[in-house]
Amino acid sequence: MTVVPVRETLVQVDGVTAAYGGLSAVTEASLRIGDGEAVGLIGHNGAGKTTLMNVVFGLHRPVSGTVTYRGQTSERRDATDSIKGGMAMVPADQFVFPTLTVRENLQIARSNADSADADWAEERSKELFPVVFDRLGQHAGSLSGGERRMLSVAMALMWRPKLMILDEPSLGLAPALAERVFDALRELSDADGVSVLCVEQSVAHLLRLVDRVYVMRSGRIVDEFTADALRARDEYWDLF
Repeated sequence: MTVVPVRETLVQVDGVTAAYGGLSAVTEASLRIGDGEAVGLIGHNGAGKTTLMNVVFGLHRPVSGTVTYRGQTSERRDATDSIKGGMAMVPADQFVFPTLTVRENLQIARSNADSADADWAEERSKELFPVVFDRLGQHAGSLSGGERRMLSVAMALMWRPKLMILDEPSLGLAPALAERVFDALRELSDADGVSVLCVEQSVAHLLRLVDRVYVMRSGRIVDEFTADALRARDEYWDLF
């Protein structure tokens, strides 16, 4: 495996093994995410990417191994602890409340957040996703797929996260809209120091965002590349 130096470590995953119903989904996986760094996770369907992402966020407890976040290792950390500690997750299913307006979705997202953080998030989201704020009175379910994705990112920002975790952000989006989402995430990383862990199938889209990429195959992390090294390749299919 290629060893790539990273910035000061924000997340350290060491030897994580995770299972569902007795079946192994992740085996002895290790990765690091630097402070302010965007990291991608790619692999074939069923490679274990989403399971590993859920372990990092605290939605799934590993069989063995550790996740250290901001210098603290805890076997009992759950998703609530992660949110309070500065993590946010944007799931693959574009989680919004479809029968509520865009304004109501944003109000729910900010309801338990620090008011200063939420004010920052709204202003930053207006800059990144102005189309969403042009539709405040519209039901979220009537938005396009790309607009719902933008709204879900704006909602995740309300706690001003230190780490944002995203599962397949390009899923179901037209290429131009996917590019807008990935470019906005890159700006958050560059300008605001938000670290990112992104699970994604489209390597081309992912390379608009990340600094490094881990490759998973059959539950194991099998390689690591810089984004520049992947951009220099003619194709990506042999990675999966």
